[in-house]
Amino acid sequence: MLFNSFTYLLFLPLVVILHWLLPKSFRKTLLLVASYIFYMHWMPKYGLLILALTLINYGFGLAINAAQVQKRKKTFLVVGIVLNLSCLCFFKYTGFIVASIFDSLKVVSPTLGVHTLDAATSPALKIILPLGISFFTFEFIHYITDVYRGSAPIRNIRDFALFAAFFPSQIAGPIKRFQDFVAQLKEASTFSAAYFHEGIFLILQGLFKKVALGDNLGALVNAGYAGIHTLNTVDAWITVSAFTLQLFFDFAGYTDIGRGSALLLGYKVPENFNWPYLAANLTEFWHRWHISLSTWLRDYLFIPLGGSRGSPWLTRRNTFLTMVLGGLWHGASWNFVFWGAFHGTGLVLSKDWHNFVTKVPYLAKLRPHPVWHCAGVFSTVFFWLLTGVLFRAATLPEALNMGQNLFFNQTANATTTSLAGGQICTQFLESTIPAALIIYAIFCLGKYFVSKLDDVQIANPLKAFKTIIEWTRQSTPFKLVSCLFVAVLILGFAPSQVIPFIYFQF
Repeated sequence: MLFNSFTYLLFLPLVVILHWLLPKSFRKTLLLVASYIFYMHWMPKYGLLILALTLINYGFGLAINAAQVQKRKKTFLVVGIVLNLSCLCFFKYTGFIVASIFDSLKVVSPTLGVHTLDAATSPALKIILPLGISFFTFEFIHYITDVYRGSAPIRNIRDFALFAAFFPSQIAGPIKRFQDFVAQLKEASTFSAAYFHEGIFLILQGLFKKVALGDNLGALVNAGYAGIHTLNTVDAWITVSAFTLQLFFDFAGYTDIGRGSALLLGYKVPENFNWPYLAANLTEFWHRWHISLSTWLRDYLFIPLGGSRGSPWLTRRNTFLTMVLGGLWHGASWNFVFWGAFHGTGLVLSKDWHNFVTKVPYLAKLRPHPVWHCAGVFSTVFFWLLTGVLFRAATLPEALNMGQNLFFNQTANATTTSLAGGQICTQFLESTIPAALIIYAIFCLGKYFVSKLDDVQIANPLKAFKTIIEWTRQSTPFKLVSCLFVAVLILGFAPSQVIPFIYFQF
């Protein structure tokens, strides 16, 4: 079930109404049933998969906690992690491994004089990836690992099943920490008007990001990559820039809708984005982008590998390996392996540059200057934009073609020069994207200005303005009119069809 579908717009209000009307003792059961309906709406048989993994990991949590001998605890942990990763690898990476083997055989077959079959004939390529398997697998690994480290396990099977299947974060995160979620299970039975208002706002904000911006940008990106061999330089830059924005609006929009849905039910799930495109270096960027995944990779991969406890070389190695594996987590193709490798290298170089600057007095004095900060933001976004080509392209050759188009005019038959926009530029200017971007920019600036009003003492000329802001926060009619206005904007900018979220494929 898609967050941006009409089915979900009927499903969510029904669940919310029933949740608050039912006695407290039935609410968790309702959410569990609703979560399974939400997940099985796409493919019912995979409901059995998440149920099986839930029961298995529930058992591992209890077994790890009950074991008296440390060696036995570790054995249960290792077996549990291997089982979860094996499930993930089977569904997500079997096709990738088989296709890579077939491609390798094709390279050596002329030398060996043998005939090889086409990879498309392998049943492994027909395995359908269950939605959200990467996310709930990581949550299960987090759970049994933290129980091994000393956290108390979840003893109520219904509570554990709800943690695993909670529909606002089930398909594409954020990746929850069970300690926080379990603590909320005891408190979420009380209705909060503040949570409810914030939830409605987040859902509308997320729908605007996804529908008005992400989906329309996606149409532009698809057109650019479909005609990759005819793009001139300007169109290539518009295409890759559009994908950079699409990726943010699509995923951040999903997170907003998920967080808003959870708030309507009395729960909070982690925030996943914190203005990532304002980061001044790559390290800061990964503290702001997909925060729940970044912290998971830090806590359950980077630190177990040794973290920064060893020599500088070992720290660089651990950083690089973490990002390569993080890239592979995003998708089963060599594009994502190289994407992770580039980001691993970028993080290592970013850290080394930071250490170098702090040791050079002249450069250290320049760091606080706004120009230095702006240069850092520009270079970080530029790096993300270029590596985004690997993220979006279907194959490595396609990524190389797009990379060439960015810096060299490859279109021999093009009717426009590399310095003038072509079809993609025209499509962008004639679309609703510029208007939607302007509206979103005004909203962000207004939100930033209002936040500053709360932080500083207001001079007399602005006191009246602050009074108006406080009135808008308290006025129910104003909130209703605002919600209706945003809903009209979303419908006005919406494309003709419902488009899945990008991260559903991960």
